[in-house]
Amino acid sequence: MKREKRLTKRERKESSGGGDHQHEHQHIHCIACGRHMDSDEFSASPPTAKIIACQHGSKFPVCASCVRQGQKLLDEHDRTGQPVKTVGAWH
Repeated sequence: MKREKRLTKRERKESSGGGDHQHEHQHIHCIACGRHMDSDEFSASPPTAKIIACQHGSKFPVCASCVRQGQKLLDEHDRTGQPVKTVGAWH
């Protein structure tokens, strides 16, 4: 007697509504200070958050007050080829 085909772990997770797409909102943190930022901070007038990019084109969020420190982190990343050394997130 042949066994019935079973779903893979990924297929079970997707069919139950789990997985990476269960959050409706983005969870954004500054790479320099770790502060939680809302997406509307990027379009506020004046903006309290910005997006900066490394030489490879990857984009990273920073607070408006942390742009200089965030750019230093990206410069180190560009120079060494190591992952960006981000600060731990806090709320």
